[in-house]
Amino acid sequence: MTLLIKDNIKYKYLSFEEMIISLDRLSRFKPPEDTYPRVFYSIISKCLINPKFSKTEMESLPAEDVAKYVKNIWNNSVEKLWGIKTLKNHNANIALKLSSELSFKNTDPKTKIFIETDLNISPILEHIKSESIPINLKYLIKANSFNNINKDNLYYLRENFSLKFPIKKLIIVEGITEEILLPVFAAKLKEDFNKFGIYILGAGGKSKSPSLYLKLKDKLNIPVIMLFDKDAKEICDILQSKIREQDKIILLSNGEFEDILSTNLIKRTLNNEYDLSEPINKSDLKIHSRMCENLEDFYRTRNLGEFKKAKFSKLIADNIKYETDISIDIRNLINDIIRG
Repeated sequence: MTLLIKDNIKYKYLSFEEMIISLDRLSRFKPPEDTYPRVFYSIISKCLINPKFSKTEMESLPAEDVAKYVKNIWNNSVEKLWGIKTLKNHNANIALKLSSELSFKNTDPKTKIFIETDLNISPILEHIKSESIPINLKYLIKANSFNNINKDNLYYLRENFSLKFPIKKLIIVEGITEEILLPVFAAKLKEDFNKFGIYILGAGGKSKSPSLYLKLKDKLNIPVIMLFDKDAKEICDILQSKIREQDKIILLSNGEFEDILSTNLIKRTLNNEYDLSEPINKSDLKIHSRMCENLEDFYRTRNLGEFKKAKFSKLIADNIKYETDISIDIRNLINDIIRG
């Protein structure tokens, strides 16, 4: 265990990997009140040996004290790894702060102090080599190497390098099908959600979408589009009176998202992915009015196990090849999301 003892404070150093995880959490699209306290308290809990605080004591500490502990632990960990004592490049820090401010408002005073903490994050970004890192870290890496960071330059980087951040528009969807397929269909239409700063957030069901929206709406600086299946009309009618002027509800007119998929695309996907003794026909997908019922029947009668939307959506995504695979309803929906 490597320890630093200084001014009667004893703590463990953070590893390179631990700092990457912390940066990943700080840069995700979440209200800063959710991310910064979690990361800062985690660093203190994991590293600070003396003085030692319980969870309750730690959360009761003045924000300035928490920030001071975290800054010492973080910056001294960077110095131990690379011998860098001072923060010379503030670009990534500015990008992190600006991205949060552009997406979220009404940040509480404690979290503002955490956000302003001068963590030396530039050397960490310079030493990340993996191409498989999350896109929220990629935008920080790009900002870190840019000459001057301000709001306009962040937008420039996002649009020119397809970096998604800062987020410009939030799309709340009911489930995993829309999360997986909307960006793929958009890409096939040569529309890049990352370039436009569009973030898709799955609520986990139509009944959860309103509460998720109501929880976020007063914290957001960006517009929101909520996408619902046709059977959520009553929910939409109630929610309509509670949404902000810049926000919008889209109600699918033809059932669920699976109902607006091209039947040819579904047929080709199933025939390509499964070794069927008898290929599926379009007529097999028109027995019931809901496509999900047809798919559930197909999986059951062909002994393919349970129909799972997430797995099916990934199969569909892998089999989109032609412009005709994208229905008019999906084209209109993507246009509405980008330009509506």
